[in-house]
Amino acid sequence: MTAALHLAKRGCAVTLFEEKSMLGGNLASRGPHHGGALDVYPHMFQGWYDNFWTLIEDIGLKREEGFSPFDSAHQLRKHEFPKFSVLTRPYSPRFALKNLGSGVAPPLDMFLVGCANLDLLAEISQPTVRLMNMSLTGYLNTRLYMTETAIKAFETYVSRVWAIPAYQISAADCRTHSAYCYAAPEADAWLTTGSAAEAFIDRLEDGLKKAGVRIVLNTRIEAVKLKGERVHSILLQGTRFDPRTYAWVKVGAARAEEVQDLVLAVPPVTLAHLVRGGASGERVVDSIPSLAELLRLNAQNIPMLHFCLNRKIDGIPADPVGLYDSKLNLAFTDISQRWASSPQFQGRTVLAVSCSEPFLLSGPHPTDDGHQIMRELADYLDFRPGAKWGASPDVDWSVTRYHANDDAKLTVNAIGTDTWRPDAESDEVNNLFFAGDVCNNPFGITTVEAAVATGLQAAAAIVRRHHLGSPLEIKEPKTVSGDEYAALRLAWLPGAYAAKILSKVDHRIDPTRASEVGEESLLRYMLTPGLPPRYRAHDE
Repeated sequence: MTAALHLAKRGCAVTLFEEKSMLGGNLASRGPHHGGALDVYPHMFQGWYDNFWTLIEDIGLKREEGFSPFDSAHQLRKHEFPKFSVLTRPYSPRFALKNLGSGVAPPLDMFLVGCANLDLLAEISQPTVRLMNMSLTGYLNTRLYMTETAIKAFETYVSRVWAIPAYQISAADCRTHSAYCYAAPEADAWLTTGSAAEAFIDRLEDGLKKAGVRIVLNTRIEAVKLKGERVHSILLQGTRFDPRTYAWVKVGAARAEEVQDLVLAVPPVTLAHLVRGGASGERVVDSIPSLAELLRLNAQNIPMLHFCLNRKIDGIPADPVGLYDSKLNLAFTDISQRWASSPQFQGRTVLAVSCSEPFLLSGPHPTDDGHQIMRELADYLDFRPGAKWGASPDVDWSVTRYHANDDAKLTVNAIGTDTWRPDAESDEVNNLFFAGDVCNNPFGITTVEAAVATGLQAAAAIVRRHHLGSPLEIKEPKTVSGDEYAALRLAWLPGAYAAKILSKVDHRIDPTRASEVGEESLLRYMLTPGLPPRYRAHDE
């Protein structure tokens, strides 16, 4: 969509083919459901997403029109509602002391989490290990000052935010993303004030049409045919959604259409199919053999439960919440607070609940998976999940929906995959271009910003090849010099080892009073206001 908008504004005749019945890809909204649309995924938009925010301005929107800011992430433990642990501006030095006592982990271990993050950034200029093909967990295990608790806290944060276990995620990609966050520590993050369609996708679609883009929905590219060193034509196939298989299946006969330039912005599995398909000599991989390795790239669906109660639960924050020790790796956002203009949400709690461990959902039917998520959610919030899907009197089943999202998979930033990602253009096929989060990009972790920027990269390549005016600008966020992080590493490294030693002492509690004291460390207890007094065993 980004590429189409910019190319149309440069005078190109652009046709945008979309497999689904709605635009937006992983930012799309499914609907309507009981008078409204529900997002495929709830997305957070960082303040440093310069290319995304420029796109919003290009379609005539102000940031405050469709988005609302937030500065904190919350964590909830089982059976502790409404007691939340809160991280406020986690990359800001101004809130460092407050975040040490946040309750996410004991303060000394929280200090070690911060040390590990800055240590990773110091690797930019002064590497101590070879990060290529190293996972984040692998990197954390090389830091001898890290405790098991600190590693678990770090891994939990990564799993909640990026929906992939830390033992799979690339340490180098995590470092890149963190560098941008630390360079803008006071910038707000943003959530939409309604569905993504209402917030900006519909306006973007209007902008595309006004620019002259021809939009063809329910149509996917089934094959790409080369002639010499150019894409000659594409094979188009009509589609419809099959809710039983969660796939967009074929409708009618396929048809061929010639193209001048082709931009492919599709998931990695689909892209691998397109470049490998066709007759010998006409396939993309015959001209670009390296694209055969696209099969090495993975994409993962993140199931979503849109959960609506018949009543309002007071005490839930409007900011994102991660559930500590959740087997299904659940997190949620209370969209009934953010989507204030949605009449069907008034007076009720509506949560967008994500599951980052879909392999643990045991079925056999999709609603069974949705109910499994609901049952674990009931360990954290006070409601009755019922014996089966549809049975709870606490739940408004006219709004509650479960989506497996098998048709909306996110590219996984797994270790060792960077070398297999395609660039925006190639020299071998001079009218074929690539966009989307599957492509090489400078942002590390898969984000909305990466998708927008790679669309700009593809459009910029076409503008350059056809001499369509001044170059397109692709913005890269500010970063802090790696030397500064290296200096910080030298300054706090002795403190990190001291914190590990003190952490072992600090975690000791009186076993005779364990049920009263709980598992919090002494330092965490002292920094957390409102807790009841502790008693030593000998006081009795």
